[in-house]
Amino acid sequence: MSEETRGDEDRGTTSPGDVRPSGSEPADASEPADREASAGEPADGEASAAEPADEADSGGLRLVGAIVTLPWVLLYGVTGVWAVTLAAQSASRGLKQIDAGYTRYVTPLQLGFVGALLLAGFAVTLGCGLLLLFRRRSAMAWLPLLLVAIGLTAGALWAGIRGGLHPLLWVFFFFGLVYVTVMAAVRVLHVTRAERRGTIAPP
Repeated sequence: MSEETRGDEDRGTTSPGDVRPSGSEPADASEPADREASAGEPADGEASAAEPADEADSGGLRLVGAIVTLPWVLLYGVTGVWAVTLAAQSASRGLKQIDAGYTRYVTPLQLGFVGALLLAGFAVTLGCGLLLLFRRRSAMAWLPLLLVAIGLTAGALWAGIRGGLHPLLWVFFFFGLVYVTVMAAVRVLHVTRAERRGTIAPP
């Protein structure tokens, strides 16, 4: 047998491992890496299930935050209406001074001014509760509330020091204003930081 015939026979024979079914493709070496990458990523169902849980938790916190303001909403509203009404009645009767109930006499004008401030505190605490309840995150909504709450808290502190109000009574009456001031400041800072992170370009 010649050398050419032997070469043709060697080329014509194949080993069993070299035989592949028709239509089959070679295995892709990147498949194990893809499986590992997909195993490290959370499933879409798990992510979608976590989002409602987070929303429920944040909704519960907002509801609790709004309920905290409710006692001071009622206190400032009722006391403010009472003070303004009593001041108007006293002024219509021509009284020079009236008993405000805190062991001192004030003029109807002074009592009316205090009543107006209490009604402003009523509006601030009510606005804070509504913003928390309806999940308002805009700085334009919280910044005016913060400024008014700071002014009212500073005025309440000055009135408490000048009038000799007991610290526990001051906390009881004006904790609502302090709470609104802190909540509004936290919201404004949070929104401001989020906007700054959104405007900074990634490296």
